[in-house]
Amino acid sequence: MMRRLLFVFACAALSLGAQEKSPAATAAASAAAPALPDGLYAEFTTPHGAFVAELFYRKTPMTVASFVGRAETGIAAREGQPFFSGLTWYRVVPNFVIQSGDPIRSAMKPDAKPTDADDAAGHPFPFPDEIAPGLHHEAAGILSMANGGPDTNSSEFFITLRDTNRLNYLHSVFGRVVRGVELLPQIKQDEGFTVKILRVGAAARAFKADQIAFAGYIDAAKKYAAAREPGPTAHFDDPDKVLPAEPPRAVYFNYKLANFERFTGRKIYARVFAKSPTEAEDAQPGAYMSALAKKLGTDRDGVLAVYFADEKDWRIWFGDEAVATFLGRKPTAADLAPDGPLHNAKMAFIDAAVARGDAFAKQVIAEGRPVNDAQHIKLTVDEILDGLIYLFEPKSK
Repeated sequence: MMRRLLFVFACAALSLGAQEKSPAATAAASAAAPALPDGLYAEFTTPHGAFVAELFYRKTPMTVASFVGRAETGIAAREGQPFFSGLTWYRVVPNFVIQSGDPIRSAMKPDAKPTDADDAAGHPFPFPDEIAPGLHHEAAGILSMANGGPDTNSSEFFITLRDTNRLNYLHSVFGRVVRGVELLPQIKQDEGFTVKILRVGAAARAFKADQIAFAGYIDAAKKYAAAREPGPTAHFDDPDKVLPAEPPRAVYFNYKLANFERFTGRKIYARVFAKSPTEAEDAQPGAYMSALAKKLGTDRDGVLAVYFADEKDWRIWFGDEAVATFLGRKPTAADLAPDGPLHNAKMAFIDAAVARGDAFAKQVIAEGRPVNDAQHIKLTVDEILDGLIYLFEPKSK
């Protein structure tokens, strides 16, 4: 199957308000732009002009080596030409992403069906995920890898047209457009483009993007070892099938949380249930969540978020060592009281996340797209998990 971006439901179709510029005007503006600082860059030349992306070769060297090697001739060259020769933007989703990287797909007619052989030829030398904490899909112009699940990266990449943080910890961010981002909304389906690598400074010139260096990065990479399906011991489970099944949202949430632990060492587990605990299970405040957290191994140093659909009830359990991170200070006995500051902070966090999910659902409905109960819950799960990831992700010093 052709690898594609894991599309996240309900991308808002807001106008970016960019004005069309002629290629000549864009070229003149580029010529007048200040010199790029030291770094490794990719220059994309399109019918609308050129834009330049910085490549994060220090934080994501494996992914950048793959991209640079395919843009030059160090990896997967075809008849002496770069693998990225003859590319088109064969997937354009307004206000979401533009996608390319597969020259076989680029050469096909829009309605053509790729074969398994086409897929293999368009995706040589697969490699693992390389997710650097702090690199997010937070704005227009983010370069990231398309994939078909954990550790299935190859040639396909996408560039965001807006913030799409729901993709964090699902896709490997490796660059950002630093010049010409206003051109991105002008890109049209199946338009051709070229990629040229720019090396500024000694460190960028010394960066190797050949098969030997690439293989070394792959050997040293952290491989995905968690469960690939939701389940009783997985990072995420939806045993009652509350969430939409197509695309498989529970599978994606499980990947996200498993990747978060893989690349940060921090545990966040989540569950969605159709029904609330029984009266017996809930007789002692906190007993149900405490028991489940202990079962999943988050009772000491992790986080557990659970949603009960029948009562629209969110609960969050913080392990002993996670409480200080959540509060921003070492907790006191008063903080841990039943209606103390920890409880109040948790409720404020949940209320804010639910409000964001509700607002997103209203936005989608206003655009003429229906949102059923399962999809609405999915949007709220997004907000809860992304909020927890933001809080517990290691911060750069």
